[in-house]
Amino acid sequence: MLADVLVLKTLADENRLRLMVLLRRRELFVCQLMAVTGLSQPLISRSLALLERAGLLVSRRQGKHVFYRVSPAMPAVARAALGAMDAAAPGSLLARDRSSLELFCRRFRGEGACDMAVVRRFMQYREKNQPKET
Repeated sequence: MLADVLVLKTLADENRLRLMVLLRRRELFVCQLMAVTGLSQPLISRSLALLERAGLLVSRRQGKHVFYRVSPAMPAVARAALGAMDAAAPGSLLARDRSSLELFCRRFRGEGACDMAVVRRFMQYREKNQPKET
């Protein structure tokens, strides 16, 4: 029971929850998460470290990038909580993150290396092409 409480506390942060929802879709590295969420590198790195320590993520190094993905041994309570987030209402932050991830992977992922120039280009593209809120 205590382990489940600790897992849920780890997921209780909005930014960590956003990252987990995206990482359920595919393996990603920090630069890609920065582009999709608009969060800073230190915030994302700190959040990923906490999630990995809680046993929710696993990582692997490839060159200078560290790729993160959902742990196959993720506790059932985390799977259930994240499963509930998959039904996020259209227009919600989680739904926008998922759309942004799809767009990023379609338009920018194929360029090979991901650096700050790619992140900036994607964020500018997204800003120009985002529907205006009324």
